[in-house]
Amino acid sequence: MRGFLMSAVLCLGAVLAGPGQALTLGIMPIKLLDTSGEGTDQAAVHGARIDAMGDALGRDLAARYGETLLIAPRDVSTGCPTEDAQCLIDVAAAAGADQALFMVVVKTSELIMQMYVQIVDVPRRAVVQKRELNFRGDTDESWRRAGQFLVDNLRTP
Repeated sequence: MRGFLMSAVLCLGAVLAGPGQALTLGIMPIKLLDTSGEGTDQAAVHGARIDAMGDALGRDLAARYGETLLIAPRDVSTGCPTEDAQCLIDVAAAAGADQALFMVVVKTSELIMQMYVQIVDVPRRAVVQKRELNFRGDTDESWRRAGQFLVDNLRTP
């Protein structure tokens, strides 16, 4: 009987703890490299799209992580002015992230965009997921769809 009770307590503890420890995902500031050579200044429009994508990623990935947090660009520029990889991971760790999402969007023309994403395990300083995708168009809708496609195709931690 005593063995049964001990087993029941251990099983209950496993059920209450869930499938694994909840992780905090830090979303680093999204970077944009525009090599399209377009003549118009799109900094404000791109800034708004980057902010919207960061907010959407934080919201949409929250179901997979215990918590998501957006790491502000000023926190990166203050804590890591050189923006080298190890320093960026230190900024994510200081913010309380267990994993950190890094994203660069490259605009090569009006129609062609690429998105490069890595999720890094912060304590191990190792890449645990990597995604590269292309999307067409530089519109609010194309950015929204690309972000949703990314969320749909990231593995659960």
